[in-house]
Amino acid sequence: MPPGFVALLLGALSTGRQTLFSSRVLLPDMRITSAAVTVCGSTIEAVVPCAAPPAGCERLIDLGEQLLTPAFINAHTHLPMAALRGIDGCAQAMSGDVVVDLFFRLEKLMSADDVRAFTRMGAYESLLCGVGLVWEHYYHGRALADALVDTGLAGVVAPTLQDLDGPGVPWLERALADTAAIAADDALRERGVFAALGPHATDTVSDTLWARAIALAHECGGLPVHAHVGQSIHEFHAVRTRSRGLSPLAHLAKLGVLDAGLPLMLVHAHFATGADVALLRAARHALVTCPFSHALFSFPAPVPAWLDAGATIAVGTDAAASNDCMNVQKELRLLNGFASFTATYSPQLDAFWRAPPTASEDERLAPPAASVGAADDELARRANELFGVRQRAHEAVASRTLRSPTELLRTVWQTPGGLHPHFRAGAIEAGHLANLLAWDTRHPNLWPATDVLAALVMSDATPAIASMMVAGRWIGREPDRPDAPDFRRSLLDSAEYARAHVEADERLSALLERAGIQLVSAPSGAAGRAGG
Repeated sequence: MPPGFVALLLGALSTGRQTLFSSRVLLPDMRITSAAVTVCGSTIEAVVPCAAPPAGCERLIDLGEQLLTPAFINAHTHLPMAALRGIDGCAQAMSGDVVVDLFFRLEKLMSADDVRAFTRMGAYESLLCGVGLVWEHYYHGRALADALVDTGLAGVVAPTLQDLDGPGVPWLERALADTAAIAADDALRERGVFAALGPHATDTVSDTLWARAIALAHECGGLPVHAHVGQSIHEFHAVRTRSRGLSPLAHLAKLGVLDAGLPLMLVHAHFATGADVALLRAARHALVTCPFSHALFSFPAPVPAWLDAGATIAVGTDAAASNDCMNVQKELRLLNGFASFTATYSPQLDAFWRAPPTASEDERLAPPAASVGAADDELARRANELFGVRQRAHEAVASRTLRSPTELLRTVWQTPGGLHPHFRAGAIEAGHLANLLAWDTRHPNLWPATDVLAALVMSDATPAIASMMVAGRWIGREPDRPDAPDFRRSLLDSAEYARAHVEADERLSALLERAGIQLVSAPSGAAGRAGG
């Protein structure tokens, strides 16, 4: 029996017209109301506000008071790199260029079957985190698409294109062909799987290949372009050398990529100036930040400055090998606190830290001394200046955006769900992909659910997922089956997951052996280390 056959069969039985009723449905304007949501095939057919479950439905699923929201969208993933999570060489390479020093080395050795097996594991993790759709960028594009179908995850697959450097150089023509084939595949589209062009980065893609990618994107109906831009100091200097002084984004502008009339997902942009960001068009260009990954392999991107410049922002996790988690909801918590870092790394905090000692208790009991009073006054002045930095940062427009639950949720819902011309996702609205989460608001992680949108940003919310639908198909348990296990167990205890886990283990062991990497057992409680 081919991988995923049972999941496909069960999914096929779940694609008729279904009506979901809940007294708490999140509408696109972020209001929560009682409504019936009708799903036909892979998309939402209608959303009708109503006080009670409607009669005469082909199949009615009454969710009661469970909160119904869109499933999350992860705007930048490399799902197969779940296989590289925790390998000690990753951490060691973070001090250099992890992409070239470690990842390229292993990726050159991965087969399409390896990628399919590893992608399944990353997809299962994503589903358990409430992610219904990923913007995926990796090698062996057809294997990526097949793995998404195997697991039920929706996605925009961008087969990686490289011709100057990287593992994808010998696979370039196949990657271009895979992109066109995925874009034209109606069966994949019905499963919520679409295509994008995936030029890897400005230092690994020639000017000629950028032109080919843009042309193919237009030929395939205006596909988005999903690329890393300004992600490393190596890329920055390589592009400046090749382009006679231009930054990565300025180089793309010179090539006509920014004015090609296509949606662009531009990822990382650590080395992008204010002048670079001013070149972007907010209506069709999105800067993608991956906060936890950035904190590990580079530095957090200046998202407040991006917002001040009027940029459109989407949020991703990047790879499990550089995060180490595919929970995009978790990223929102870190983004929420970005404004506070302004004070942490300010000259005012440095001045406060270096302040002279204040009066000791003995000195305070002694007769007043002008010098002690002056020192205390100086310390108070520095403390007030430091707190002033914090206050000004929190009052800034960008900070208010990053502290707004509704605005943060848009970065994992409407923004990444609205950039592809062939579908819409990230909202409970007619015509959108039926990617939905039902939340148990009685769960302790959400209780007392006074402000559920704030909870979806700041809480460890995903254990409260009661059920999940992707492209009109229930993932794991179906909520109207009283004997169904809970959402997590329905996935983890499935025969499909067990087989996927075994195959991924076997293929990872074989890959590490081919690469000459041996995982050395460590004492109990300690992490393993890699040697080679």
